[in-house]
Amino acid sequence: MTPPQVVYIEDRTNPRKPVWRHARLLYTSETGGAIRRGSWSKVWARNVKRANTYLKKSGSKVRVPEGTTLHDLRHFYASVLIKNGATPKQVQMRLGHAKPSITLNVYTHLWEAEEDRTADMMESALNDVP
Repeated sequence: MTPPQVVYIEDRTNPRKPVWRHARLLYTSETGGAIRRGSWSKVWARNVKRANTYLKKSGSKVRVPEGTTLHDLRHFYASVLIKNGATPKQVQMRLGHAKPSITLNVYTHLWEAEEDRTADMMESALNDVP
């Protein structure tokens, strides 16, 4: 995999005030620029096919399911982090959310799914109290 490429893009996060900035992109066009929205599906399909070919060659039973989007991959990434003990702040930073509350609004159900260990925590803290 090639390292991220630095490109100059128009950031339309705020459509009323677009700004030009440098961005590090994992995927770029053949000319080294940002990929246009209309071309993205072809790029993504090609990469899913490559990934599945590599997974098969490596002997893995794992495959990228048909219809998987890059956004699905992002949710999978966040879910794995949460399942393995990442804090809301850590997930927020990795996903690039502006605030932890955004992360919690989307992923709270995954933290809630964990076993409630609060009673064990209190018992441990108070274990030496007579």
